[in-house]
Amino acid sequence: MCQIPGWITIGVSCTAPLGAQEHLNQAGAGLRCEVVETAEGLRDLRDSWRELEDLGDQLNPFLTWDWQWSWWETFGSDYEPRCLLVLVGDTLIGLVPLCVARAEPRRLLFGGGLNLSDQLGYLHLPGRELEVAGATLDWADGTPLDLHFLPQDSAPLMALKEAAVARGLTVEEHPDEVSPGLSLPREFETYLTACLGKKDRHELRRKYRRLGDERPDWHMITQDDIGLEPALTSFLGLLQASGEHKREFLTPAVREFFTRISRRFQERGWLRIQLLEAQGEVLAGIYGFTEGAVWHLYNSGYDPNHGSLSPGLLCVAEGIRAAIEEGCTRADMLRGNEPYKYRLGAADWPLQRLLITWPAASS
Repeated sequence: MCQIPGWITIGVSCTAPLGAQEHLNQAGAGLRCEVVETAEGLRDLRDSWRELEDLGDQLNPFLTWDWQWSWWETFGSDYEPRCLLVLVGDTLIGLVPLCVARAEPRRLLFGGGLNLSDQLGYLHLPGRELEVAGATLDWADGTPLDLHFLPQDSAPLMALKEAAVARGLTVEEHPDEVSPGLSLPREFETYLTACLGKKDRHELRRKYRRLGDERPDWHMITQDDIGLEPALTSFLGLLQASGEHKREFLTPAVREFFTRISRRFQERGWLRIQLLEAQGEVLAGIYGFTEGAVWHLYNSGYDPNHGSLSPGLLCVAEGIRAAIEEGCTRADMLRGNEPYKYRLGAADWPLQRLLITWPAASS
């Protein structure tokens, strides 16, 4: 049993801060919720949160403690946490990272930020997603849930809809965005022939030849080659140079978030910063993370002064090559329908917005 000084033990692998609110769940005896409502409580959940990450199915990086806590450290002043821990007896079966905006506290949202997180949901033990969904709705008890970026075929989305309908609640589901991705073969050459159409394959090979002709010394480097801070600085510089939209995205607070999450994901062995370098210049860069057998492409940037060499597209292609060599079986290019993703073989994976409300009380 996990014990931390000054904390109350509430389960085999879960602890809650002193003062956490306990709520009886209507779904049946033995099922209860603990709600963490302070930033300090979220911080101190790290070990228990990570234990649950390890027990679930394929991990969503945006639901990790590292991502959620990095977001809270940076942007939490505008929100209040409502992190729900769902237990059956002494076993933690789910963790739902909810919050409310201080400016609009009458809606429950997922933590992690809509401008930074690409796929959201909740953590649960395999097969326990419906219990977690039901416990969440019973605890919310009238407070609307406005939940973004739920993958269309994800267990949390389907469980929340089922639990809401069973309780007579109003469910609205709308297309939110898309998260293109593709399955990866075992060899890069197979990727080129099996995953790309004839035209896209021809164009990609032509771009490789041109880069080789004009920059024969081109090569890829990573944060493991040059160090985390230099690699991150180079990448953020490329991101800012890529266009007005990315310059607007890269606020001082977002830079601070990148620094925090990069350090944490580097410690866990997940971070992948890959830079395309030639003649002493960095022409393009990609920022991603690999967990399990999935490579997640989070963002990319390039130097417009070298745009004729298509370094941005080739850098992503090299990221796919590295993921294949690492043994990944899927490349998830995350939220957004940028054309380059489809030129590299990705297909849409829809993300949904789910709004759950309670019927108005009759007079």
